[in-house]
Order: sequence, then C-alpha cells, then structure tokens
Amino acid sequence: MAIIEVTSNLDKFTSQLSAHIWGHRFKEGQRGPEYVLEFLNVLFGTNYSFGHESYQRRRSVGLRKFIFEGVKEGGGSRDILVLEEEEKQRLLSAVQEDDVLVLKQFLRNQEVVLYNTTGKEADRSWFARSLYPLHESLLYVELRKKGKELSFERNFFARGGELYFLMLELGTEKHEERRKYIEDRFQQLLTKNKVIEKVVDKITSAFGEEKSKHDPCKLRSSSQDENVPTLPPHASQENERLFEDFTIELEHLLFLDLDIYEMFHLLISLTCFQLARYMHERALIVPDKFSYFVDCLDGNNKQISQLSAISFENHENLIKAKFEHEFEQKMQEMLGSVEQIEIQLPVWKNDPEGFFEKMGLSQMRSRKGIIKATLDKCTNASDVMVKLKNTMREAVSDQLKKHQLNITRVLSRDGGFATYRRGSASNYRYTISDSFLQMLVFTKVKPQEKMEYYEFLETLYQHYGIVIGEVQAKKSGLYEQSRLNVRYFNDNEKALRDKLRQNGLLIEFSDATAMIQNPYTRTLEVSYA
Repeated sequence: MAIIEVTSNLDKFTSQLSAHIWGHRFKEGQRGPEYVLEFLNVLFGTNYSFGHESYQRRRSVGLRKFIFEGVKEGGGSRDILVLEEEEKQRLLSAVQEDDVLVLKQFLRNQEVVLYNTTGKEADRSWFARSLYPLHESLLYVELRKKGKELSFERNFFARGGELYFLMLELGTEKHEERRKYIEDRFQQLLTKNKVIEKVVDKITSAFGEEKSKHDPCKLRSSSQDENVPTLPPHASQENERLFEDFTIELEHLLFLDLDIYEMFHLLISLTCFQLARYMHERALIVPDKFSYFVDCLDGNNKQISQLSAISFENHENLIKAKFEHEFEQKMQEMLGSVEQIEIQLPVWKNDPEGFFEKMGLSQMRSRKGIIKATLDKCTNASDVMVKLKNTMREAVSDQLKKHQLNITRVLSRDGGFATYRRGSASNYRYTISDSFLQMLVFTKVKPQEKMEYYEFLETLYQHYGIVIGEVQAKKSGLYEQSRLNVRYFNDNEKALRDKLRQNGLLIEFSDATAMIQNPYTRTLEVSYA
C-alpha cells in the first residue's frame, strides 16, 4: 500500500468526483507491485475468502525492524533505524548468532525495490517497504509514523488492492467453482514455503509479536464510511462483464505450475492492465470500443512510436473528458436550478465560507481567494453558471486530472505495457515488455496448448482492443486514420513475432505458419495442507 500525503490542492469535492467515477479510492502514490501486495494482504486477511465482510491486518513491526535495520526514515529524514540492545539479545536467543546475519541478508534481498521514472530508487521509509510474498508470513500492511508511534491511520492510504479484491468478488459471484479455485490456488502458493514461515516465527517471537492477524478492517459498509473501500454505485452492473473477464484471466494465469516468486511478476502485469482497462472503460461517456496500439519496435520507428503515443494520449483525453462531464453534472446538482441560485446568491456572497463548505471546497487554500473574488462579482444566476463555474473548474479540474492521469501512467509503466521517455514530445507510449507479453500468452493460451499466430493477434484485438499489425489496424480504423504505409504495421507485427520467439513462446513452421505455445505444465491439483 502507498501512503498518500494530504495536499492543499485536493479536497472533498475532487475526491468525491473521482470516487464517483472509479471508486474510493485510487491514488497516484500507489505502485504496480503495491496493488498486488495489497490485494494479497486482503485475501490473506479474509482467510482466502471473497465472501468476508472484513479482513485482518498484520503489522509485523519486529520483522521489519530486523530486516531493515540501518535504513533511514525516508523523506529527507536523518533518523536511522537502530535496534535496541535488548531487542538484539532477544534475537540472538531466538536465532543462533551465526544465522542472524545470513537470515537478515536473505530477507533483505526479498525487498520489492521500487524505482522512479529516472531509474532512481524510491525514497521509502523502513516501515513503508515491502517484501516479495514468498510466504503469507511476509505479508504485512504499510504503516504511518506519527511522532514515535506507528499506526495504520487508514485515511492516508490508497485502496487500489482492496478495490481490486471487490472487483474479483463481483466477477466470481455467479461462478462459485472459479472463485473456489482462485481462493485455494492463492492459499496454496502463499503457504507452500514452510521454511520461511519457521524463520519468520522465530524472529517475530523475539520481538514479542503474536503470529495471529489482528486489526480488523471493513471491506463493506451500509453507511458512508470513508474508511471503507467502495466501487462506484452501478459498477456491479455496468462493468459486470469486465469483472468476469478479470477472473477468467486470473484463473488462467493461476493454472500455471509456477511458484509465487515467478507468478508475482506476471500478477503485476495482469493486475495493472486490468485496472487500466477498468479506468478507461469507466471513462467512456457513451459506451464504445477503444483500442491500444502497441509499439513493438522499441522506439526504433518514428511513425510507429508516434502512433502509439497518440493511442496513449487518446486514453488520457478520455479521462479528461470524463472529468469535464462529471464536473458539469456535479456543479448542476450542487448549485441547483436558476431560481434556486437567484435565491441563494445573496446568502453565498454574505457567507462565502458557507458556500465553500457546501461545495466541498473548505480545505482549498491556493485558489480560494480567486473563487471568492469571482463570487463577489456575480450579480445573477447567469454569472454563477458561467463565470463562477469556470473559475471553479480551473481550480479543481486540472489538479484532479493530473492526479488521475498519474495513476494510469503508473499502472501502464509498472505493468510493462507503456514506456516513459524523458524529453520526448510524447512522453508516454504503449509498448510491450517481456513480462507483459508472457502474461498475454498465458491468459489466452492454456498450459501445454497452442494457438495459431494470427488467431492470437485477433484474440488480443477482440478481447483487449490491442492492435499490432495490418489486419487489426484496418479493422479498428487506425490504418485509415494514420495514413501510414501498410509496411509499418507489418514491421511492427514482425517485431512482436521476434519477441515471442525470444521468449520461447513461438514455434515457426514457415514464414506463413507459426504457433503460439504455452510451454508450462498445468498445476495438477490445488492443495495447501
């Protein structure tokens, strides 16, 4: 999970607007691996059951102190984590002295290291660092430090993994067998490594921590509880098919006979791609199809790169347009009719703070004065509907769009299906990493099975809207819109073919005949005893 700092620019109004579109709540600080880790924390905390109303959270403070001793607090702090002498002695009693450094180094190597767009390691405090989930005992929630105290303070955290859990819960609602398989398979993956469990038990016991989970956290509530994750009101109906697709894709991935470490990287690509598709689908004002044109030439062809960047930009414009649409509706709802505005305008001018409270802008600081000045100049409902509304739109919309666009950019980048290029006119474009390509194959081709290459391309287009080569470019209308020579699309398709071959996912019989293969075996049974 990612800690989200309170800023003076985001407020109740913008948060409600975003939550109404996508749910409560996604935040830009959350990274791809953290979505998956948060989801696994929730699933583990429900005892691997999508039917639970709440989940138990585990702090594992002692384990983290053992692993990350010597790490600074982060965020420019000079404080370094140092174990107390008594804690060191208890560790030596629980774990043999010769084993302490070996275990510390081993567990430290399991850290999920995050990097920013410049390739520099993210500056995270020791209590905000995560580990690869080699066993459920290495799962814990992120904490927030206030003074000397560590706490959850849940209102500071993003909820992307919790919302993903709710999506899968809805997607398996009519498919009990699939739900049971996903629950059991994850339990099998996360309980298999008994050696790590024994090591963690020794360390946590040295710090006097209980092994059991604690701190229950609600997943659902009938009231407007800001500490509970919520999907948009009609998402269960409007996105029903999408959520079912998510569960099918996840089930197919879990069929693979892989350990959790190998599976984790594929889960990151899958989860990020699914959440990005969810956000794009929710951004459609009128139901429609949208496509992802992917640059498989690694930026070596200017025309293909530009077309991929335009595709990325089109999706960002979808989000911007959705915000504009929702803003108009929200303003109309809160301001009322022309007659109501005429009655209320003198009241608002006399009590601007009351107006800000009504609009959910009471916490705004930077542009509050501009809005108040515009309100003072309003003489009738027309001024309010045009001048005041435009001023408010400028104050909240740009900031809100910026934050939401950062969310989809992080999902795309960390999911391995977009690349950021600093200094480029079009910084983001859709690309295809090895992990993302493997995920696509494994979710569409079952273990030990094959699919004809051109059928695979058509499947990607029909299911995801992914466009690579000539046929799908023409079907989507992209070929005609781009006015590019057909050879550019053929070169892009050939590059994908090369990537598939390099990943051991393609068998070629001739230039015209090739088969996509899933080389992995299927896990024979789900057993976690």
